[in-house]
Amino acid sequence: MVKKLLVFIFLLTCFSSAIIAQQNESQSVAKESVATVKDVIASPNPFSVTTKIKFQANAVFEIEFSVKDLIGNVVYFQKFTTKEGVNTIPFYRDKLDSGIYIYSIKTASEVISKRIVIK
Repeated sequence: MVKKLLVFIFLLTCFSSAIIAQQNESQSVAKESVATVKDVIASPNPFSVTTKIKFQANAVFEIEFSVKDLIGNVVYFQKFTTKEGVNTIPFYRDKLDSGIYIYSIKTASEVISKRIVIK
């Protein structure tokens, strides 16, 4: 009886360890597959004609780049496909008035918004 109980506990422990290891592996794969953007900066800022939005991407994925005025009206919108590493989006003033605008980079999992100033 004691031997059967010990074998049962041993098998239960082995089975539990295997399940926990499999869960940890699937969680780490899920974390690696999340599209992330970091180190977002506009240079020059403020600008008068054009600026470049630079950022780091951890993989190739779709983003939405938008610029809004302070009221929240979208004045510019474009979809881009990133590359792994440093990415640059050129932004031209065109017919926008001088002032403060908010630019956003939207991925499937996050939105990063920052301010730009047009002279």
